[in-house]
Amino acid sequence: MKQSQKHLTRWCALSLVLTLLALTQLAQEAIAQNLPPRSIRLLLADKNTSTQTQTVSARDIFRAAYLNRYTWDEKFPGYTAEVKIKQGNEEYNGYIRVKPDLSVEVTGINSAQVRQTVEGQLRMVAIHRRRIPFEVAHKNHTYELGKTDNTGVVEIFEKGESTDAHYKVFKNQITQVNRTLGNTFVTVNLLDSLVSPKGYLATRYRTIFRQPQTKQVLGEQESEDTYQQIGDYYLLKRQVLRNFQAGQQTSTLIDFNNIQLLPKSTSTTPSDSRKGV
Repeated sequence: MKQSQKHLTRWCALSLVLTLLALTQLAQEAIAQNLPPRSIRLLLADKNTSTQTQTVSARDIFRAAYLNRYTWDEKFPGYTAEVKIKQGNEEYNGYIRVKPDLSVEVTGINSAQVRQTVEGQLRMVAIHRRRIPFEVAHKNHTYELGKTDNTGVVEIFEKGESTDAHYKVFKNQITQVNRTLGNTFVTVNLLDSLVSPKGYLATRYRTIFRQPQTKQVLGEQESEDTYQQIGDYYLLKRQVLRNFQAGQQTSTLIDFNNIQLLPKSTSTTPSDSRKGV
């Protein structure tokens, strides 16, 4: 059992690293502050209208999807919680702290590998909550429209100095990410989301890792996330990670309890270093 749990944790860690790399650039391009509401409404128009097909560019569609993504504002105070992790028959308990600058601390877990898994998942969530103007991260990127299927899903190709990727957008949400990272081709599919008044959050998504040349599937991971609104913020309440490799499925359950925002007196203004992630 110990050996199988060690294998599970190592696979979770590998999947996390690749998923984190695949999504980091997406998460960095957060809501630009001054887009008029009417511009967003135009992008939500019915896919069959001539206005959208004639006047909305690939960049417009892609940018609007980011404008629609939920992020924490500059007043985010950070929070603490108790954490419980279940992997097979193994259970671990500890504490987490997400600081106002979005750095993460995990304590009280006696397994280094499990602690790193929790830290990694929380960092990935924090990256998605960062608020950085689209124009800052994408000023050197160009976009081209691909196919639009009969359901209204739009394919968009992105090109830049250091990245080539393509995405799918549906109803103002990024529903698929495709990118090559080193020796691995990564596809992230959005399966479900929570639509809040301040944007959408991914609540279920599946990551597929392939060999770039042969497209052979190396492994898959599905994440199911549950959020709870605490004060003005949506915070991760539960995460279920399911890993699929060589015909076998393993699961990790991470529960967060007693979630509390940090007092404002302990909060600090996030530094500019957040823009470099």
